[in-house]
Order: sequence, then C-alpha cells, then structure tokens
Amino acid sequence: MTELFKANFVADLIYFRRSRLLLGFALVFLLLISLSIMPSLFAASGVQKFNILVQIVESLHFFTQIFAAALALMVVSSHLRNRSLKMVFTKPCTPALWLASAFAAAIAVILAISITVLVCSLGLSFCWHLSVKTGLLFSALDNLIASVGTLVYVALMAMLLHPAIAVIVVLVFNANTFYGAQFQMLALMRAGNSSTTLRVLERMFHYLYLIAPVFHAFEDKTSTVVSSLRVTHGEWRYLAYSLGYVLVLSAFCYCVALFALQRKRHI
Repeated sequence: MTELFKANFVADLIYFRRSRLLLGFALVFLLLISLSIMPSLFAASGVQKFNILVQIVESLHFFTQIFAAALALMVVSSHLRNRSLKMVFTKPCTPALWLASAFAAAIAVILAISITVLVCSLGLSFCWHLSVKTGLLFSALDNLIASVGTLVYVALMAMLLHPAIAVIVVLVFNANTFYGAQFQMLALMRAGNSSTTLRVLERMFHYLYLIAPVFHAFEDKTSTVVSSLRVTHGEWRYLAYSLGYVLVLSAFCYCVALFALQRKRHI
C-alpha cells in the first residue's frame, strides 16, 4: 500500500509539472501581480517599503489560494474526463488510496509554494531592515491552512459537478454570499417588512451560512496581523483553531468525494 501511494503521489507531481495549463495560469497570474506592484517598488522610506512588503505578501498569498483551487480542479476533473481512473484502479489501486495520494500531492505543491513565498518575503524584510519576521511566518501559515481548505473543497465540488459548475458554486455559493443575503433580509425586516417569507429566507440563509465552509475561519481575529505583520502571544492560538477546522473540513470533503468516486460507473 505504501508503494502504491508513493507511485500515485509521484505520478501526480509529474502531471502537475508537465501541465502547460497550470504553468500558463501561474505565469499569467504572476505577471499581473508584478505589473500591479511594480510602480510601488521605487519607494524609498521605511513606511513605503513596509506597505510594499504587505502588498507583495497579500498578492502572493492570494495567488497561492487561487492556484490551490486550480490544482484541485486539474487533478480531479482531468482524470475523470479522460477515463484514466479505470486503468489506475485495476492495477490494483483502491479509490481511497488514489484520492488520498491526489490530495497529498496537491497539498505538497501548495506547501512548496508557501515556503517559497515565505523565504522571499523574509529575504525582502531582511534587505529592507523590517522587523516583521514573526508576522510573515504567521501570515504564511494562516494562508497555507486556508489554501488547503480551498483545495479540498474545490476537489469535492469537482468530483460532484462539472468543473465549470464547480467553479461557479465555489465563487457564488459561499459563506460570504449567504451572510450578505441574511444581512439584507434582516435590513428589510428592521425597515418594517416582517412578512413570513422574509423570516423564512433569513433563517434559511443563516443556516446555509453556518454550513458553508469558511477558508479563513478566524479572519476577524487575524486580519490585523495580515495588515500589520505584528503578532501578539495570544493570536497564535487562532492558527491552531484554524488548523483544527481545516482538518475536519478535509476529512469531510475526502469522505464525501470518496463516496462519489466509488459510485461512478467507470470504477
């Protein structure tokens, strides 16, 4: 079983390395980030350099999270579309083992990207004499956890739905959307419209908001760290809370995705 897992893991890494679509996506996204931050690189003061560093880190972390979603779509949808899983599962290789190795390979790529971003940001802070190293580490770990949550959730949606529909579901039907809809219902009710339909919709959006996955589970507690790159002793616990939440989310997404994978006819 260990050898099968390793073989599938290495095969997925080779697939990621050879994918021209992923390479093109990464190059285009990095080009857009470079163009957006290039004018600010000519700043000279310490405050301006700090603002540049924050902007670069936020942009690269956003890229990491988007790239995690792209990896999840590619590793699941490509294998489902070309019917290669039937050959994989007759090696023999169980669906559970293949899915676990696919998740692990995608997470390994995201981990490597996160480490690269952290090293580059630490190098900039050292060159610019900015004492924000703990803040950069906290921000990198927080974004890594959020990226893993994004990856497993998108992989689940790609297993259940067509890739295009999966992207729409992730972008539109998320916790922020349901929270905004609930807020609008509450605003209408406080304005004097207290119909039964509004109350039902408000409750429905409330429960959907509670059910929908949140990638930055404690964003209200950690947003100041991301913007200031300053960490207090008590804020580190939110990383542990976020990690626990993502581990539960990952286990749930893996189990549901495995159930859907086993019910597909080509297995």
